[in-house]
Amino acid sequence: MNSQNANSRGGKAYPVPQRKTRRQTSATHFRVKRLIPPYLLSVIVCALAAAMPLSAQGFTLGSLSFSLSPKVLKDGSITDLSLGYQYAPNVAGNLRFRFSNTAKNEQFDETVPDSLVAVDDQTFALFLTPFEYAFLNSPSVQLKVGGGLYYEYYTLTEKGFFSMPALESLGKERVNSFSNDFTMHSAGPNITLGFSWRSELFSVAVDAGAVPVFYLNARQDMKITPLMDPNGTDYSQETSGSPYFYADFTVTLFKYISLALLYDYSKLDYKVVDFDDEFKWLTPEWETVSQSLKLEVCAFIPLGGSVYTQIGYGRSFDSIQVNSTSLIESGGDYLILAVKTVK
Repeated sequence: MNSQNANSRGGKAYPVPQRKTRRQTSATHFRVKRLIPPYLLSVIVCALAAAMPLSAQGFTLGSLSFSLSPKVLKDGSITDLSLGYQYAPNVAGNLRFRFSNTAKNEQFDETVPDSLVAVDDQTFALFLTPFEYAFLNSPSVQLKVGGGLYYEYYTLTEKGFFSMPALESLGKERVNSFSNDFTMHSAGPNITLGFSWRSELFSVAVDAGAVPVFYLNARQDMKITPLMDPNGTDYSQETSGSPYFYADFTVTLFKYISLALLYDYSKLDYKVVDFDDEFKWLTPEWETVSQSLKLEVCAFIPLGGSVYTQIGYGRSFDSIQVNSTSLIESGGDYLILAVKTVK
């Protein structure tokens, strides 16, 4: 939820509505479903830059900066595009887009092996920071504060079936179809803080920020046929969440190697569609706390002028706690292949 460099995260992980056993499906799991994987965009840009004449590679972008940063996970991808502009020596602004997509097949539940559910979710986020002011802006030290807005759209679609022989003893059909459609819009103010120190061979950067409160609009439609009566239900809500916090710590060595630590925290209170042991629809209220920690190491390869390609490895450690009791942990390795300006 910020507008930062190529080491940026995938964003806050929404704990989306669950099936019966609270198996967690979240926006921290991604699978590419497009014909052209997003990381190929970086490959194409790198190839074009490498093919330029040496005189053309020596250009500078002046007041404009950019970063295209796909992150390729074992089962998915996150793509960030960031554009920045320096209005004056102490004043800047930036705009960032983020897109992630998942498409995978899985079980309806861990306790129901005879089942198959197709899962597709997407996250689109826009971060607008029109104003950042540097209180300190020397060649070696910079301290800046900014403000702006964020908007995020999340959608989940699940369709499949499950077969449970135990249902026959209750006079129910063993084979049932299942569908779950969930959408969420969120928006709020975004406050940023940045500090950096650099020398010729070594630099340190800290970027942090917070969305103190954000508006949520969500809708869910779920059907289980013929088990439930009625077969389907829906629920819409307008609520708010607070807070969302993020912080990055990056160390760059010899201008060509970077080590980064990224952290996210968010808290949400909202209702989801569920059902009880008597197969009656419910909308229980959930309190969820999401946390994500990422470790990254990258190498910078100059393409000419201020343009670099960034290749690296990352490892994520994610957790979502529901109602202060149920803790769901996940994570994994990912590849970083980015193109960015370095000044």
